[in-house]
Amino acid sequence: MGEFLAEYRGGSQIREKVVQWGLTAIAVVAIVWAADWALSVSGHFGLRDIREQWQAHRFFSLLSDRKYQPAYAMWGCDPVRPCRDYSFPKFMEDWGPASIAARPSQRKVKAVEHCHSGIIEVIDFGAKKDAVNLYVGSEDLTLSFALYPACTLHSKAESMNSIVVSP
Repeated sequence: MGEFLAEYRGGSQIREKVVQWGLTAIAVVAIVWAADWALSVSGHFGLRDIREQWQAHRFFSLLSDRKYQPAYAMWGCDPVRPCRDYSFPKFMEDWGPASIAARPSQRKVKAVEHCHSGIIEVIDFGAKKDAVNLYVGSEDLTLSFALYPACTLHSKAESMNSIVVSP
């Protein structure tokens, strides 16, 4: 009879450990979700945009290392086939050593806006010029300038799964 109770006690200890680990896992997921939500609401970081934010970080890393050709390629352009509306000389004017972005390590990300098809990073270089609105597309991670520092009303509504009724 003692052997039976010993086996029963061992099983209950295993169940207790499984429940304890399960509750710990739920608590960790809840904390990570709450932190992600708080950071994304404040406009700094969001786990759903981590690929896009790493792409922007990689772009500024290339600029810091003065590797302008690979940085230009991140815009979907290359020297052999430059972009029609964004030539390499124009890129160097915007991002090269004589630009406001000459010291990318001094940049400050003022906000990160999640859009339906990517993110917009509002970047301040501390210059007298307005902040730069950098767009990173989710599909192919190409970079471009965003026209506005925030998503348009239509794309914001799509990302929140809302219905927009136009007058």
